[in-house]
Amino acid sequence: MAPIKNIKYTQLPASEYTQRTLGKMNGFKIETDQIQLRPIHLQRDAPLLWDVYKNHKKIFQYFPGGSHATYESFFAEQEKFCTRTDFFNWAVYVSASVAPVTIDDANNTTNEGEEEKKWVLCGSICLLDIVLPYRRFEVGSIWFHPLVQGTFVMVETSYALLRFSFEKLQAGRVQWKTHHENIASQKAAKKLGFREEGLFKKHMIDAWGQWRHTYFYAMTDDEWFGRPGEETRDARKEFNATPEDVSGEVEGREGGREGLQRRLEGIVDGRKHEGKQLPEWIARGEPLN
Repeated sequence: MAPIKNIKYTQLPASEYTQRTLGKMNGFKIETDQIQLRPIHLQRDAPLLWDVYKNHKKIFQYFPGGSHATYESFFAEQEKFCTRTDFFNWAVYVSASVAPVTIDDANNTTNEGEEEKKWVLCGSICLLDIVLPYRRFEVGSIWFHPLVQGTFVMVETSYALLRFSFEKLQAGRVQWKTHHENIASQKAAKKLGFREEGLFKKHMIDAWGQWRHTYFYAMTDDEWFGRPGEETRDARKEFNATPEDVSGEVEGREGGREGLQRRLEGIVDGRKHEGKQLPEWIARGEPLN
């Protein structure tokens, strides 16, 4: 069996992120070979996110609060999120390999040599409904530029955040909620390996004053790491299996060989090889708008 996919966690300085929700696990940048999740820094990232957000408001039709017409409204919501104790937001970047410029003997530029990465902002993903004492989290408030939808980006981003949740935050449960009419999100939840738990009728009222019914999905650490017939026995609220991983750059732990982690890695690889390809200008490192 192939080795478990490499993932890197880097603890950023406190000046590099705004939210303080995850205790000592605040400020982790999460990175695979082609995806990077950077914790939100409000003043720096809100204008960049708005540049991606503002031209594609249709993708927010199922968000409880709808979309925002102005940057001021968008910024106010991001600012509100940064003060909440049950919410943590990352900006999502996809890598573009850009060959470094070199100079030949005739002073002509070439593009030979080893490639280096340039990161292109393509959306956002969050943990919400965070309950640290119970090690319970939700992956949600996800949005991506339409040009990366249908590629490997959403699947690999969700995979990376699930790895972080189960490896670093030591989640016992991670859930996923979706609007009853959002068929794409329901399919995504099942594809990622979440179990459907039921439909909550009249769960909330949306931005247009309509009732929203909500599907709940979830997975546990036992399912993620592949522990058939087992359950995690240690449920201490301060449980911490990796106290040394609090700063610097560390690799992710290996999980189970047969769990949802392994299944999802296969889906990520399949999507990369057989799915929709990234637009050419992302490969050139050009920004999306």
